[in-house]
Amino acid sequence: MSETASATALDWLLSHFPAIATHPFAERHRRLWAWFESLSPGGTVPPRPRVEVWPRGGAKSSTAELGCAYLSTRLTRRFVLYVSGTQAQADLHVQSIASHLEELGVDRAVSRYGTSKGWRRDQLRTVDGFYVAAYGLDGASRGIKIEQYRPDLIIFDDIDSQCDSSAMLKTKIDAITRAIIPTGSRDCAILFLQNLIHADGIVAQLVDDRAEFLLDRDVPPPDPAVTGLKTEIVRNANGRNVHKIVEGTATWEGQPLEVCERQINDWGLQAFLREAQHEVRGAAGYFFETSRMQVVDDCPNLAWVCLAFDLAGTEGAGDFTAAVLMGKGSDGVFYVLQATRGQYGSERVRGLIVSYAKRVRDRFPRYSIRLPQDPGQAGKYQADHFGRLLAEFSSVRILPVTGRKAVRAYGYAEQVNLGNVRLLRGDWNAAFIDEHRRFREDETHEFDDQVDAAADAFNELYGQIEATSYSRITRNKAFCDLWESRVDEEEDEAGED
Repeated sequence: MSETASATALDWLLSHFPAIATHPFAERHRRLWAWFESLSPGGTVPPRPRVEVWPRGGAKSSTAELGCAYLSTRLTRRFVLYVSGTQAQADLHVQSIASHLEELGVDRAVSRYGTSKGWRRDQLRTVDGFYVAAYGLDGASRGIKIEQYRPDLIIFDDIDSQCDSSAMLKTKIDAITRAIIPTGSRDCAILFLQNLIHADGIVAQLVDDRAEFLLDRDVPPPDPAVTGLKTEIVRNANGRNVHKIVEGTATWEGQPLEVCERQINDWGLQAFLREAQHEVRGAAGYFFETSRMQVVDDCPNLAWVCLAFDLAGTEGAGDFTAAVLMGKGSDGVFYVLQATRGQYGSERVRGLIVSYAKRVRDRFPRYSIRLPQDPGQAGKYQADHFGRLLAEFSSVRILPVTGRKAVRAYGYAEQVNLGNVRLLRGDWNAAFIDEHRRFREDETHEFDDQVDAAADAFNELYGQIEATSYSRITRNKAFCDLWESRVDEEEDEAGED
């Protein structure tokens, strides 16, 4: 079949869903609609597996969901299995398909007693015998069948996560190759539709031929949101550094350059390059541009501050306990007011947490205190202990530590690299900057205590609604000098202990 969709499929889409198909089709849309239309029932030889790599925001999932609705009117496929990384993700896709079927006026299957049969968040059955089921890789199991039908179309959408470890990837591939693909019918069609977000992800392996399954796959070249993309950092009307697209051509009118520029500044440049451009960095390089960490003598009014900790309980050796105090300025810039680190015993750590928390509470009307919770029962016990220890303070959050350290720090790194994170001048600046300079995405650096605490403080502040009144912090002889003098006293006491 030609790589251009026939008028039938595109006319059907424009006729039934004009509110969705509001922009001219890009080549990738025509190509995939041609594939949907090429599907025919009852064959003994399945079509070649299809791997489509589209940018986030490029109508990827919308096209797959509408394609399922189109097939329901032709019945060239009877049973669509919609697979995502999690069951919750897959359920959402199936619910979107249900909305399209309802808009088309497709009747639900009913039992002999007239009640709706199989129209749930994770499963659809129409009166004409068209079925859709949601399937999450987080709960894969053998045996997928509805009545006499096995899946004759399997769509993999949103199966990769940038947080996937090598062990998680192996688990997902095992589920796909052992529990999902073998359940398909003899003429089962398989479609992977994903943006390229992980250098070693499943879709990346399918694209660059590392994958040892679906060997006859058809893989068109990955389609980015912008070809020839070049950006530069400029200062906006509010005096904040932002990204501006200075060169490039959008690949779809529904995601033009002005939208892409907004996405870059909303998501962060590295996230956009990963999610929309398929520029997946290997987990090896440095990613804090510490030359953009400006040291200042003062900062404007602060809407909110967060005191965040990265904890260790080994005295005199091993990891450091770090505390970072960060504020969100009324200018939208993030200011690191203080960072301290030391190798203390567990009792001393608890004392410092309470001491620092009191200092922040007494100085700032709007504050948050954030501590990490290690996995396992010991971490839960420690979190419960800290909860009781800090019961007198408001806005205390003790959150589980999940995912790779670099992933937790992506948003923070984006603001550092834009020059929107500044440091109040102090003796701690050099060690703080040096740790960021050495921090590597593959975690081969020696220390990351201050980076972890700073990333947690940033993540806490990023979601805060800007307050209507502000706290003022000045450098000279006000807060920071007092903090530093007390820190020196406490470290001397720790040494005496």
